[in-house]
Amino acid sequence: MHKFTLRQLEYFRAVALHGSISAAAEIEMVSRSSISAALDDLERAMGSTLAIRTKAQGVVLTANGHDVLRRVQAILRETNELAQLGNETELQGTLTIGCFPSLAPTVIPRLWQEFAQLHPNVTLDVVTAGRAELVRLAEQGMIDLAIAYNLHSFDQLETAALYDTVMHAIVAAGHSLAADGMVRAEDLAGEPLLLMDLSPSSEDILGYFSALGLTPKIGLRTSQFEFIRSLVARRIGYSMFIQRPKADTSYEGLPIQAVRILPEPPLERACIGWLSGQRPTRRAAAFVDLAVSRAEELKPLAL
Repeated sequence: MHKFTLRQLEYFRAVALHGSISAAAEIEMVSRSSISAALDDLERAMGSTLAIRTKAQGVVLTANGHDVLRRVQAILRETNELAQLGNETELQGTLTIGCFPSLAPTVIPRLWQEFAQLHPNVTLDVVTAGRAELVRLAEQGMIDLAIAYNLHSFDQLETAALYDTVMHAIVAAGHSLAADGMVRAEDLAGEPLLLMDLSPSSEDILGYFSALGLTPKIGLRTSQFEFIRSLVARRIGYSMFIQRPKADTSYEGLPIQAVRILPEPPLERACIGWLSGQRPTRRAAAFVDLAVSRAEELKPLAL
């Protein structure tokens, strides 16, 4: 087998994580030709095709590419840890965090700012994805940590709880459904539901109605959290979320009202998780400690 370099492994990881040579080049701050050449050299060294490159889909890993990626992630993780053995007080390297999209705007910014102040030599990288995809990325070693709801239900991950909350409805301020600060599910079912179409949100919402023998009238399916909130503020329909921003206004500055749903949905737990059976890096452990210590401040406002 030909020799390969750590740089080639780093570029391969960037391509796998960001899905294209252009995106990897931007993240690594090198030319696209450098990324492409490194990938070619690594494939020659491995004697195998690791990724299929297409104009339409970017870069798609082969089955062998996924296996190599897991090993590459482990090598780079241990290499970074080894580099820090001589400096136990200062964390360095890159920490990649995956976060559920509706959680990211309310959880990540504060933690990013504080972590950067505490550990200025650590580079944070954040990707957003649905819960199942976050678990897959953790299994493949493409993210160090995942933040989402109910990760404790996955055997593949070890988790630390951040906070518990419940799903609620949002309507335009002054809507007749919100007169008492609460609304019954059967009253919602006849209104247009603007569905957060991202797993597991869509399944949780539809499952809630189904368990009550109700079928909601879906007016829109989209994965865009703020788009839904803007439509709600314009009285296009209502929606149901777990996460509640501090400000009850849309991007347009229009008021939104969060209301309790009856009967009350099950508790949802916001968690931070890492791959089970794998010791987190010092960087990851430090971020987990920070997140847990700030959990009460990250928790949505109570209704």
